[in-house]
Amino acid sequence: MQANELDDAALDKAAQAIGQGPVVMVNLVRFRDAPDYADGFADAKPDSRSGYYEGYVGGFYAACEEVGVTPQLVYAGQRIHGLLAGPDDDWDDIVVVRYDSFADLRAILDSEVYARLAKPHRFAVIADWRFIATRGR
Repeated sequence: MQANELDDAALDKAAQAIGQGPVVMVNLVRFRDAPDYADGFADAKPDSRSGYYEGYVGGFYAACEEVGVTPQLVYAGQRIHGLLAGPDDDWDDIVVVRYDSFADLRAILDSEVYARLAKPHRFAVIADWRFIATRGR
């Protein structure tokens, strides 16, 4: 299994914990120094940042369209300084996305378009990733 893989057991456990209603997902992303695409991958990007924002995000939105889900990008930006951060908190980018439900996110992640167009970029360009579900009070 890839280090950044979301297996069915983890997704099932998250669905049970999150339940119904809106969910906001926080992504903490550390990019590879250089992309590591599988041989012959036709849509390889020259660097990890473009692999993420052009390749992965482009494939992700294609999967959203396929399954009829419209997520809301709340925030995307580079980490510029950690005030109370440890040595393992050196993230490159932080991305926050709101979904009407975790089931909507799961539909995207389970789609064939996501597997074909987005996932290869995620594996190739992300060195480390935290994916955290939150809900407003």
